[in-house]
Amino acid sequence: MRRAVLAMVLCAAPLLAGPAHAAGGLQERQALRAALQLQAGAAGTPHVLPLPLPDPRTGRAVSASARSELTRIARRRGPQRVLVGVTRHSALPGVRRALERLGAEPEAFRPIGVLAATVPSGAALVRALGGDPRVAYIERDGRLHIAADPLDTLDPATGIKYTWAYDGVRAADALAAAGGGSQRSIAVMDTGLDVNHPEIAGRITHTFDTDTRSTDVFDAEGHGTFVTGLIAGIDGNGVGGKGVAGNTRVLAIRASLDGGFDERDLLRGIAFAVNRGADVLNMSLAGDGLHESVARALGNAFFNDVLPVAASGNLGKRGNPLQFPAALIGGERGRPGIGLSVAATRPNGAVARFSTHNRFVSLAAPGAGRRGCANGVLSTLPANVGTEWDEPDSCSRLIADPSGARFAYAEGTSFAAPLVSGLAALVWQVEPRLASEQVAEVMTRSARQTRGRGWNEFTGRGVVDGRAATRLARTYDVTAPRARASATRTGSSVFVRLLRTRDRTERGRELAGRVAYNLVVSRDGGRNFDALVTGRRRPFSHSVALRGRRRNVIVATACDRNGNCGVRRLGSYDP
Repeated sequence: MRRAVLAMVLCAAPLLAGPAHAAGGLQERQALRAALQLQAGAAGTPHVLPLPLPDPRTGRAVSASARSELTRIARRRGPQRVLVGVTRHSALPGVRRALERLGAEPEAFRPIGVLAATVPSGAALVRALGGDPRVAYIERDGRLHIAADPLDTLDPATGIKYTWAYDGVRAADALAAAGGGSQRSIAVMDTGLDVNHPEIAGRITHTFDTDTRSTDVFDAEGHGTFVTGLIAGIDGNGVGGKGVAGNTRVLAIRASLDGGFDERDLLRGIAFAVNRGADVLNMSLAGDGLHESVARALGNAFFNDVLPVAASGNLGKRGNPLQFPAALIGGERGRPGIGLSVAATRPNGAVARFSTHNRFVSLAAPGAGRRGCANGVLSTLPANVGTEWDEPDSCSRLIADPSGARFAYAEGTSFAAPLVSGLAALVWQVEPRLASEQVAEVMTRSARQTRGRGWNEFTGRGVVDGRAATRLARTYDVTAPRARASATRTGSSVFVRLLRTRDRTERGRELAGRVAYNLVVSRDGGRNFDALVTGRRRPFSHSVALRGRRRNVIVATACDRNGNCGVRRLGSYDP
């Protein structure tokens, strides 16, 4: 039992493909690597191991493509940039001398057995080395372009990048820290998803419709597809932009067909996310109130270590009422809650005027453009027309992509929340031992404040910062203090004494400190627990009356400031 007791009251009702010669399979390559490492260690050679080259005695036939390449090199006039691969590493010096005789100044890439050169005559090169048994191939030194997607460039209409929001939260740094993605999963409870969109395909593990209980999540509105693209859009595929979470799994839950969410659908969606092991639950939705059942569902998500992330709402200019579920899960005035309430900011970090602001806002993320509603954050649209972006009165700008896939701009806290959800998964990847609320605290503590200092009701703790969050995750205290206590039964009661303990941590990490002592009891054999004493800063003694018809289980905990709780079971007693 790691968690401090929570009381909640609802106030508002391939691996890269190997080269052609390395076709022996993974086990063979592993064996080769082991032999190379052993040999290098015994010889005291440098740590860079040479690439195993194919045995030249295998007598492989020259492919048609290789012959064609030689023909193109021979026919082209003037100097040519070429790459020459040798059949064995020992052949490199001799082939290098042959290139020098042709008037080239070769550059050797020794570990891979390749020479790069600019030769005065392609025809002379082919005549000299085209049939040389020391040469595995000759190819043109082609030019590649940066693996930036078409929309990862400057938008001439705004003067900033289409993908400014991705850069604004420093997602690239977070992805680098997390190794390109997360083993954690994100459930997106929304209007569905275009599962065939090229920017998202392959990133979805589960689909679920809360109405029909089927796997059909066709997105007529487009909202869910837009939200999911901000999380999981594929980078470097030549299509559109990119999502902040990289290679992270997504569960697509369709809880609405028209943008309206019934609470029953919310209950089904939350239950599905929890049951399928989702770690983050993105809720880009808001309403004026929630009933107790949804509050319970979100409380259950917390106890199952699921982090809820919700949009703070878009009614900042229309009376600014509290919006739920954000106001339920966000901590009050910057203190930790069971989730995160996310406000929207513009490219300069200023809060968007429409963004709902209140004492429950946790932090902010990009969700609006410089001015007007035509621009905002860029993301994916489903292939089907008829979405809210296609309506005649929509001012959001549609963006053409060379692939034919659909993209658009949009504004709203709905689109700030998924940026936070995606980065939360990366933080969890960097430190898997974090509890859900600790992930939230890491993100709020590391946020970049753009409005004064400390917490405020507009941007919360500041704009989420992926680089700072993943850095903090590496030093965040995740070690619980040891709980020390004793229990002695006297008749129908048990006298419990909690003993002083010190917080502890790992080398190189912060020490949370501020140990609090707690005592909880179960009257039904351990199925449910109630708090007897919580939050005491000093050790204490307490007499526990045994009640009910089932065994009473008594547990003492010692929790540090970060919510790491050491647990001691003091006994199970018949009343």
